Amino acid sequence: MIHNQDRQRIHQTWGKKLRNKSDFMKGRNGDHLLVPFECDRCIFLKLKHSLPDISKPSDKLLMASIRRMNLDTFWSRESSTVKANLNRVKRMLESSASLGLDGPFKEQPPFPLHDHCGYEVALIILVRSRHPGKHSNNYTQFDTIRGYRTSYSNFTRCTSQNTSITRSLGDSNGNYQRFSEDQCASLFFKRFIEGLRSRMGQVVKPNIALSTPLLLKLVEGLEGRLALSESEYDKHLYMSTLSYVIISYVISLRGCEGFLIDLKGLRKYKDKSSSYCIIALLGRIKGERHDLTHLIPCANLTNSGLNVRTTINRLIELKRTANLMDGPAISTLEGAVLTSKMVDDILHEVLIDIFLESNNSFPPQIDSTEKIRNGYQCFRSFRRTSATRATEQGASNSDADVVNRWKTEENSKGKRPNVGMRQHYTQLDLLVEPFLRYTSAM
Repeated sequence: MIHNQDRQRIHQTWGKKLRNKSDFMKGRNGDHLLVPFECDRCIFLKLKHSLPDISKPSDKLLMASIRRMNLDTFWSRESSTVKANLNRVKRMLESSASLGLDGPFKEQPPFPLHDHCGYEVALIILVRSRHPGKHSNNYTQFDTIRGYRTSYSNFTRCTSQNTSITRSLGDSNGNYQRFSEDQCASLFFKRFIEGLRSRMGQVVKPNIALSTPLLLKLVEGLEGRLALSESEYDKHLYMSTLSYVIISYVISLRGCEGFLIDLKGLRKYKDKSSSYCIIALLGRIKGERHDLTHLIPCANLTNSGLNVRTTINRLIELKRTANLMDGPAISTLEGAVLTSKMVDDILHEVLIDIFLESNNSFPPQIDSTEKIRNGYQCFRSFRRTSATRATEQGASNSDADVVNRWKTEENSKGKRPNVGMRQHYTQLDLLVEPFLRYTSAM
């Protein structure tokens, strides 16, 4: 049995998810007590120094945008919060009246006559949100348009007003937080961004992992296209993509990291050990013993049947026929590194063929070729596939941390990486077994 309090809590929770159509379309009694508020005409007058002429399209758009901006700012707070705050204010006024007082809410001086809240930047963000974006032809998603605020703040920090006098807050550890005069740091702008995010939502389309059977079908499809390729250009394209897929999956690489596979390093360490192979990735770490190269031990053969050593040898041999001995291993016939778009196009070509032949290889939510293009991409699909397989095979977290340790070193850019003391004192180039356990599980 559900008690009344639980029923009310559930109703409030679902109320946030299932909004009314009128939400974000009108103000509520008490909104002005939670956000700084100026009427539409006052803001228009500040920005254009004249009253609006609705016969002008630009003035009409500006007035509509100001109204939208104010409403988004209001709706940064939930209706229950606005109502509760308003009721408290009323009770405070009642208590003051019982004491013969006028209340603590005194009339304040008018707002400044200039744009002190970042109104213009907020309006630019709203206008840009109406442009076609990556995920929709009707709007640009929030995560893209919020970057305009950053661009303006970067500008203000570089102006003479903010650099001629240094103001900062320091702590006992010697860390400093600089202050700057930035209109977009106002409470109004903060509330506006919160309301805009709440109204628009944030479109998240994460790359999807491939199941092991689907991954093997993808590899088989790439092998088939490689075998049927007649031109040298296509051979390099498919062989590079095939190597990218297998290596990125087995050693858990993201898209940009897969393109760091170094041809010279592969050739140099090709015969270092017969029991495992070594994958060389270019890097930029200070103090590395490997001269800007990360060396990752990898099992010759994985549990799913992928032969990494054979793939590397085939790639090296094909590059040798084109007189390519150095540079990116994932490259075209001319030695230029492949782009993520080129790899994605080939992946989608093979995956769509698999889907049309037998869509049972895909999860239920992948029911169209468009979802294949949106869901499977080289940026994170193979990293997710590797992590999923590692969990499925029971690979330990410590082995996964060791395999991904080089990324922590890389991201530190010469500083001490933020890892545990045990990992900090572990010499990575002497660790082989964790790499082999992890990559064998693939």
